[in-house]
Amino acid sequence: MFQPHTQYRDEDFRDVTLRDEELSHVTFENCRFTYVDATELQTERCQFINCDFTDSKWNASRHVGSSFLNCQFHGVNLFTSEFEQCKMTGSSFEESQFEGVLVTEGDWSFVNLRHVSLKKMDWSHVRLIEADLYGTDLTETVWYQADLSRATLQHAVCRSADFRGALVDGVDFSNVTLQQTKLDAMQAIQVARSLGAIVE
Repeated sequence: MFQPHTQYRDEDFRDVTLRDEELSHVTFENCRFTYVDATELQTERCQFINCDFTDSKWNASRHVGSSFLNCQFHGVNLFTSEFEQCKMTGSSFEESQFEGVLVTEGDWSFVNLRHVSLKKMDWSHVRLIEADLYGTDLTETVWYQADLSRATLQHAVCRSADFRGALVDGVDFSNVTLQQTKLDAMQAIQVARSLGAIVE
């Protein structure tokens, strides 16, 4: 249906099924995909700019090198979907389901993941600069060499999470649940300062 190297702007695709579709080098800008069934959708180096995917189904979908910039994923089911080296900058995922999602590298800076459950996910080598993780469940997550600079973590649950090797510059760890959380020495100092301690 969508030919490679085509562009779509201000289109409404609410009545279109993307189930089992394979999209390559297609650009969508200001398009609506609300309530669309995108189960097992595959995209490769596609661009979605300011698109709305509210309440759509993305189960078992796979995305390689694609960009989803300032997109709305409100209430989207992402069960077992994969994002490999994707750019998700500025997108919002409130009330979306991330169970079984695999993220490999990529840039998730400025995303909104407030109150989302990200349990047991591995975010190693992913950029999440200034990401909004307010109230997010980060239980047993892994963040090796992830960039969380200036991310919002207030009221996040980080039980048994492993932040060792992650960049956490500018992160305020006050009001964060840190039970059995793994930190390296520099991160531990930053947490102590966030809690009001004087480290000399």
